[in-house]
Amino acid sequence: MSWLRSTSLTFARQLSKTLDPRHDYEPHACYNSFCKHWQQAHEIIVKSQPQHLHDDVLGVVNHLEQLATLLVLEAKAREISHMSSPASCLEYLLSENLLDKLYEWAVSTGKYENAVRLEQLRLFGNLVTHYNSQVIAAEPFLRPLLKLLSSFRNELLPTNLESQLVSLLNQLCVVLMQNMKLIDLFFLMTQTKNGSQAEFIIGRLLLCCVHREGPVGSEARDAFLLCAKMSASCPPLAHCLLAGNACPILATGLSGLYSLLPRSLCVARLLPDDVNRVHKLTLFIDSLEFCNAVAQVAHPSIKRHLLDLLYQGFLVPVMGPALLQKKADSLQSGAAEQATAMAYLELLLRCVTSGGLLRVILHYLFTYEYDGVRVMDVLLGRLEGNSQLSLVTLSLMETLIDLNTEDVMMELVYKYLLSGNHLLAAYRSKLTDPEPYREAAVAFLGLSPNCCMRSVRKTREWVDELAMSGRRILDFKCDSDNRRVNGVHGDIAMSNLVQEVNFDYGNPNETLFSNYHAYLCDARFEIVSRTVASANWTNRYDSVVPKRETNNNTKVTKEMVAGTHMREQDSLVSLSASGYDTLKNSDTSEKEAHSLSSLNEAVENRSDNNETKDQDSLTSMGESSGYDSFLYRVDDQDDEGFSEDSFKKSIISVKQEVREYEEPVKSWRVSAETIIGPLLASLLRKSASFLESELAVACRVSSVLSKLAYFPTPILSALLLCPGFLLQPNVPSLFQILSRLKQELDELTAGLDNVGELVDKARVFLIHREMALTRRPQKNEGQSKSNPAAQRDESPFRRVEVKRRSISSSFSSMFNRKTSLSPSQQNSNSLQNTSNISPAQKRPIFTQEVYWNQSITLRSILNAVILDEWLKELSAICEEHALRLTADVYENDTYIRSVAL
Repeated sequence: MSWLRSTSLTFARQLSKTLDPRHDYEPHACYNSFCKHWQQAHEIIVKSQPQHLHDDVLGVVNHLEQLATLLVLEAKAREISHMSSPASCLEYLLSENLLDKLYEWAVSTGKYENAVRLEQLRLFGNLVTHYNSQVIAAEPFLRPLLKLLSSFRNELLPTNLESQLVSLLNQLCVVLMQNMKLIDLFFLMTQTKNGSQAEFIIGRLLLCCVHREGPVGSEARDAFLLCAKMSASCPPLAHCLLAGNACPILATGLSGLYSLLPRSLCVARLLPDDVNRVHKLTLFIDSLEFCNAVAQVAHPSIKRHLLDLLYQGFLVPVMGPALLQKKADSLQSGAAEQATAMAYLELLLRCVTSGGLLRVILHYLFTYEYDGVRVMDVLLGRLEGNSQLSLVTLSLMETLIDLNTEDVMMELVYKYLLSGNHLLAAYRSKLTDPEPYREAAVAFLGLSPNCCMRSVRKTREWVDELAMSGRRILDFKCDSDNRRVNGVHGDIAMSNLVQEVNFDYGNPNETLFSNYHAYLCDARFEIVSRTVASANWTNRYDSVVPKRETNNNTKVTKEMVAGTHMREQDSLVSLSASGYDTLKNSDTSEKEAHSLSSLNEAVENRSDNNETKDQDSLTSMGESSGYDSFLYRVDDQDDEGFSEDSFKKSIISVKQEVREYEEPVKSWRVSAETIIGPLLASLLRKSASFLESELAVACRVSSVLSKLAYFPTPILSALLLCPGFLLQPNVPSLFQILSRLKQELDELTAGLDNVGELVDKARVFLIHREMALTRRPQKNEGQSKSNPAAQRDESPFRRVEVKRRSISSSFSSMFNRKTSLSPSQQNSNSLQNTSNISPAQKRPIFTQEVYWNQSITLRSILNAVILDEWLKELSAICEEHALRLTADVYENDTYIRSVAL
């Protein structure tokens, strides 16, 4: 139909956009011109001949363009002048049945029918846009519109016609949403095998396009979402959408798009940038978010049917086999394909919401069985090892933990700890005592490796020397004249490695490295966030269950089951509306014998049978009164701004009185999994091999364990953080493991002559990664600090990621999603990234990750620096938990509001 794009048509459309109603509109002249154009068009219609149909159609279309221009001009003029009298051009259009006559003629135009229908759609679209409900209820408008829409059923349309149709349907949905009394006008009676039934024509046509790519699909999804929203308060509409197979179309479309995804991707976590690069993945995520939104807003009957279909038609037959797939060759496990499928699952969990598809996905993961083995047991079994599959599984576990859902945490962690079998009996009643947390805060800082005792100021001096010699490491600013001495774009600086109290987290010229105050702020933020999120949980998990109420460490107590029934409607995993049972009501204990993790062969590590640490190994410390250390008061002249250095200096005298822990036990048996669960057991095993781990694994393991420690549930936090609580011999403690790592590191580095230089290089490398990969946007001069919306992350995956406040989070964020930036920020970061990927000869080799993988020694030094930062984070978490357990109101209203931002 390119022949329609004539000069006259283009001119008419441009004219409608450039005419100013305040100067170019004269009512009488406009009306006369409108009547004249229709009369000429009508003459062509009456006299049209088959042999001259080409010219006749072109002439009618030209006049229709003029009619549309005059209608728009009249509508805009009336809107400006607030005229209440009838619109003359519109009145003429309706009174003369022009739209009906035009439709009847279009049917007889043969091969030119689509060209005329395209102009009809444009004319209807202009009327709906500018006259809204004023015109929709008019029979001379509605009758030809319904006939035109009905003509598109069961028809494959050209691209331009389909695009115009979807645009009109979208406009109609917007008007109907504003005036839902008009919905009844678009119910048509159709004949089926079971007799006649009502059909919502708008929904019927939109369903054909909701899985399209590009603007057409996006506009169709937006329009259908409005239909779904209207169905919530209009049962007849909900019935029509169900009868029109809306749910099967949505579910099968999602399954079809998933089947087109690449089978193998070398990623640990899919970022928005990754989604944008993989076209088919973008289509799948668009469809997924659309289905999630429909489930959120639609009528309960639609939501129930959609969830059932997604469970039975997508999760079980499509997602499940993809997760469990194996290659036909017995020598190949298909681990790469499994890792990719798990990355898709993790991305899926980040994209859905609790009011949408999240509940059904969690129900599937924790209850569905393949060959007698639960899906979650299969996934937990993949935590072992250091493969890509293990790293993706870690990322999945972190995403599940970030949901802050009681059902998930119950299945992964709490059900194993409720009996208290991991603790010696004497300590089971002391879980809420703040004193062990105070002691642990000191103890964790005492585990800092000897090589990391090197002052951070020494590292800065080393950077200064390299900068002055012209070596490009980090962009650096002189404090004196604010001039960059050495560097390129990006303004990254290392000028404040030891930060001060008034640390500016939004300043890209700052680093969070070695900032104990930043860890305190981060710990408070995380603990308060999770305290607020868990406020409606049925249990505080601050005490163990009496032995008579438990069964093999996995049964939930009668009291908790009763509480679960009381809040069944609020359970994310519960699907009572769809006829599913809740996770807590499912008898998972009887299925544990089939757990893949329990079927795995035990890998015996080096065994050092040592005596357990003394019960009173740490002396009692004083109460805390805020963010100053709970052990001391720092003199003003010695205050270094809550850095860990000042914290360590202040406890030197205290540590003289603190007895050393005995050499920790490094080995454990498989029975640890049955005592504390496969997740915790696997994480502790991975932390034991922390020094040998790749950077990605080390960062992810520390991140997951820290997030578990944030939960305000003493039954878990005490296990991870309090070395004063003695555990059963088969259960390793995190403190024991980290203590052993310190010993290994000290032995490894004792004979190294260049250990100080290697530590400096590792610190610079990690700061460089922090700055480059977290993409903290620079503050614009015109951006107000008081406007949180301007700084808010608008990424579609914002829901599951908390605000980064510490460097450990930035370490792991290099594998998390990247934030969405404004164009100016993107330009700035693109320049920065250009410097990051500059040729090796322009940058020292140690700023590249490949350098640290050359030997186990280099990797251990890098992980030692990460471990040193992690110990600060754990210490800060302990301090904040001690404050929480002693404060009357730890999560005050003001802070909660700031967290919500």
